Amino acid sequence: MAMFFANILWGAMSPVAKSVMQEGVITGVTLSALRIFGGTLLFLIAAILPSRVTGDVPLDRRDIFKVFLASVIMISANQGLYILGISYTTPVDTAVMSTTTPVFTLVLAAIFIGMPMTPLKVFGVVLGIAGALILSFYGSVSAIASNPLLGDVLCLGAQMCAAIYYVFFLGVIGKYPPFTLMKWMFLFSSLTWVPCTVPWLTDTDWSAISSASWWSIAYIAVFPTFIAYMLIPFSQKRLKPTVVSMYAYLQPVSAAVLASVMGLAAFGWIKGMASMLIFAGVACVTLATSAPRHKA
Repeated sequence: MAMFFANILWGAMSPVAKSVMQEGVITGVTLSALRIFGGTLLFLIAAILPSRVTGDVPLDRRDIFKVFLASVIMISANQGLYILGISYTTPVDTAVMSTTTPVFTLVLAAIFIGMPMTPLKVFGVVLGIAGALILSFYGSVSAIASNPLLGDVLCLGAQMCAAIYYVFFLGVIGKYPPFTLMKWMFLFSSLTWVPCTVPWLTDTDWSAISSASWWSIAYIAVFPTFIAYMLIPFSQKRLKPTVVSMYAYLQPVSAAVLASVMGLAAFGWIKGMASMLIFAGVACVTLATSAPRHKA
């Protein structure tokens, strides 16, 4: 249930964020700063609760720099690139791109930590890359997607950042409770990313933001940021990695449904086929990865 709701919330974030930026007052950079800063405030407020409730533990001084780097990659770069990507492309495209993380993770793991590459894994990587390329280059400029190629590339960059985090920071991820790790990562990210967005924040006409947009910003900070980032680690301790990755398929579904309701959907049969290639590629990678684990 935790994985189900987390991915539904993440998928729904794309059309909600797009609707905020469509208003023309808040840019992608500004929204990314609001999301990261809002998430930081929520984690710091929750830190007031007793540690027996949050599971919070002190951060080892030897791990401070590692957690700092993890925050730059997984929070600042990942969330910043993803929201910037949403500003240029369609909500459905961004949600589909979010399912490519297992493919990037496999490639990095094969190169840097010696994970074996089987024919099924290679086939899955090829399918996933082909689908992503079709989805990126086929996108047409419209009122919804001003530069779909750039937007899709930025979203792919966000997923690459997530893959780097999963491969190179395994020790830190496994050492600390989810709340401790997320609290410090969001705090470090606020100190590194938010100051870089000051020119955009000062240029924003805050009085022109509608009440609907403020509610949408609150949703983005609370649900797909604070709550979802707590649900994912909670689930990872109770489910197999293969099961966890499969739930990512819910994101394009929830994004497509909500985008259609909001009038932000732009999804033809070619994009549908490209999405299926990505899904098939991730499925091949997941199946090929789980087979040796079950055998062992």
